Amino acid sequence: MGKVLVVINCGKTKSVDMDIVKARLGKVPGFDLENENEYRRLLSDFVKPAIDMYDGPEFKALRQFRRCVNVFILSARYGLIHGDRSIIPYDAYLSKTRVDEPILDRWRSYGNWDLDRLMRGNWDVAIIRLSKAYLTYFVKVVEDPCKLGREVHVIAGKYNSIRCNNVINHHVKGIGDSRRVLKKLLSDVCGSSS
Repeated sequence: MGKVLVVINCGKTKSVDMDIVKARLGKVPGFDLENENEYRRLLSDFVKPAIDMYDGPEFKALRQFRRCVNVFILSARYGLIHGDRSIIPYDAYLSKTRVDEPILDRWRSYGNWDLDRLMRGNWDVAIIRLSKAYLTYFVKVVEDPCKLGREVHVIAGKYNSIRCNNVINHHVKGIGDSRRVLKKLLSDVCGSSS
């Protein structure tokens, strides 16, 4: 099997009641990473590992293989984080396909907590599942994604901008197709039960 990496973008669906978060704070945290310590104090009972905070279909699939893979998440709020990194519930997303430099600056100042860990991973298999907007940011944060693994699988639409000899592209048409391809790849590298 070897060392397996999955890089995925954050998701809108969270495993906590965002109405309670909003009632407690008067708002839902967004890109304001500079307020992280205060939010952590006020939302301490909602803080959980990122892989458990995001609750979309792809994250549900990833949790089935959590003992086999190292999950890194490109988060609109945090930048690059490991799936075991504890985070607060928030509502922020990257919707532009052109990089917003202030967001990158904010990540450089307050976030990207696990970028070094990702780069030192020496992965055998890397699976990158990022939307078009997040992939645009990812290639700005990670200088050479081709070096992430000996074999790199990119699950994306036809917009994939990672091109090198060790990349295998999996073109998908929506979240259902993406989840199916992700599960198949994880089953192949991890075995059917993890």
